[in-house]
Amino acid sequence: MTGMAGTVPQRSRRKGAIGDRAKPAAVEAPQEHVGAAGLILDTAARLLRQKGYEATTIRAIALEVGIKAGSVYHHFPSKDDIVARVVNEGVRVVHEAVVSALAALPPKTSPRKRLEIAVRAHLLSSLEHSDYTSASIRAFAFLPPNVRQECRLERKKYEDVWRKIIADLGKAGIIKPGTSQDAVRLLLLGAVNWAGEWYRPGRLSIDKIARDFAASIFPAP
Repeated sequence: MTGMAGTVPQRSRRKGAIGDRAKPAAVEAPQEHVGAAGLILDTAARLLRQKGYEATTIRAIALEVGIKAGSVYHHFPSKDDIVARVVNEGVRVVHEAVVSALAALPPKTSPRKRLEIAVRAHLLSSLEHSDYTSASIRAFAFLPPNVRQECRLERKKYEDVWRKIIADLGKAGIIKPGTSQDAVRLLLLGAVNWAGEWYRPGRLSIDKIARDFAASIFPAP
């Protein structure tokens, strides 16, 4: 997910004992994201978002969780394994949400309406998991090459969804001939990915943001 952001409840803000962890509202957590492992991942996502890759050490994660640093290794082999899981999770939740939302549309839905629905699904899912999605955006460029490479597959799969959305807009004549479809895709993803940095519940509804994002680039006929 190029330039990838990410809150109805945030998983990383839950407090209490390690085992005291509720599931997110929209995307069910994988099995390994429960209990101590889940809290470690949530904490790492928050630290990555707030402080970056270098400051997100095993010791810092353990201190926030309230366990010894050695205990982290009972659940994950390394810091980079934790980081890769967080970054991939930030991409995965929005990917699944967008694909599901598009699959639920009637077959003859217009390309422009599909764009609006994709924007809405991305915003809903990313804002519900803002620590994970924001960590994916902020940390990716600073990851060691081997970790970046491990995370590229999830990002490319999600980018391919948007390539199809943009290609359909081009076929429908909504994108002017000669306009770079890659540039349009990067513009849209940049806008939705960074919404978590300025979004405040109650100011604008996500439905309105999705409509306005789509209309600002492709005005309705």
